[in-house]
Amino acid sequence: MYEQSLHFTKEGHSMQKTRVLFVLPQLDAGGSERVVFDLARNLDPDEFEVFVASFHGGVLVEPLKTICNEVFIIEKKQGFDLYAMMKVAKIIKTNRIDTVNSHHYMPCFYSFLGAKVLNDKKLIYTEHSVPEVEMLTQCIHGKIFHWMLHKINAVVGVSTAITEKFREKYPRHADKIHEILNGVDIEKFREKNARNTIRSKWGLTQNHFVVGTVANFRKVKNHICLVRAAGILKDTHPQLRLLFVGTGFPGDAENSETEVLELIRDLGLQDRVVLTGYQENIPQMLSAFDVFCLPSFSEGLPVSLLEAMAAGVPVIGSEVAGISEVISHGKTGLLFPSDEDKRLAILLEEIMSDPKNSTSLATGGYAYVNKNHSSKAWIKRCALLFVGSKCY
Repeated sequence: MYEQSLHFTKEGHSMQKTRVLFVLPQLDAGGSERVVFDLARNLDPDEFEVFVASFHGGVLVEPLKTICNEVFIIEKKQGFDLYAMMKVAKIIKTNRIDTVNSHHYMPCFYSFLGAKVLNDKKLIYTEHSVPEVEMLTQCIHGKIFHWMLHKINAVVGVSTAITEKFREKYPRHADKIHEILNGVDIEKFREKNARNTIRSKWGLTQNHFVVGTVANFRKVKNHICLVRAAGILKDTHPQLRLLFVGTGFPGDAENSETEVLELIRDLGLQDRVVLTGYQENIPQMLSAFDVFCLPSFSEGLPVSLLEAMAAGVPVIGSEVAGISEVISHGKTGLLFPSDEDKRLAILLEEIMSDPKNSTSLATGGYAYVNKNHSSKAWIKRCALLFVGSKCY
């Protein structure tokens, strides 16, 4: 195993690879999990060895096993679990990890002992949510995190809003706080040939106007708002269809799938809404969309939104931090006030009736993501931080 951590330069000198451990709450196909998956897949194998630890399993366990050195599932109990904390510490020591990159606060908390107390390893905390930063200042963990910050090597915000919130709350540690915006592989999402196949598979025709979203069923994603908007347009736009790509997770207190299904039935939209569950082929699924809609109550920097823009799909999103950071209303997409289904219905009606504007928004969105969210630049900045103290 040790020999695998060496590689040779063109001059023949051996160099030890950097061993990176990503730590996540779970391995379902949410935004942060997909960020880690893309990092694991694209970090230079001549420079990095990648390990992943998670406190719960999920659909990405097996795919990650094909690209990582090892994937560890730590079944964490509810509440504080000292065994889980010691398990992370053991993984760090046994696998001679150099850099620990914890995504979200809970994994950072559970990684701290092994990375900074029992060992002297680099610990990078990546945050994907403004509300989670706010939460740190409103509970006992805020004091704990403030103490941890003295030893944490770097904090990464995946959006400007997250980074600014960290700097506002922790000005004394501003030098440790970095902004690394999420990126996407643009070429991967230029899939057009699958449109007819995907539509046919899910009972959709070329005459249907498909409004889709890629988001797991969690209350924060607010599928309800989009269903209500479809209900408003039910009689005047019979060609409208909703295509929901994602799933709900049993036992998740924030699972909204049952609530969404009940509303679909109450509004008589059973034949207007398609639920696909988890899908791996996101580029192909996006090719079937006429519009991508993300009506979330809050976001970090939504990968699914960037992917839709990269796929050349016009986008509509709620006017909240993270989404409004990406969408410039009327240029790269359309914004509506959070949870205002009537306003969303008006925007959907406008875009259905104006193909020229739809094309213009798609072009603007693609140009924006191509300029600002290149996966190559994103991965390079992460790699620099994993081996050094700066991401530029």
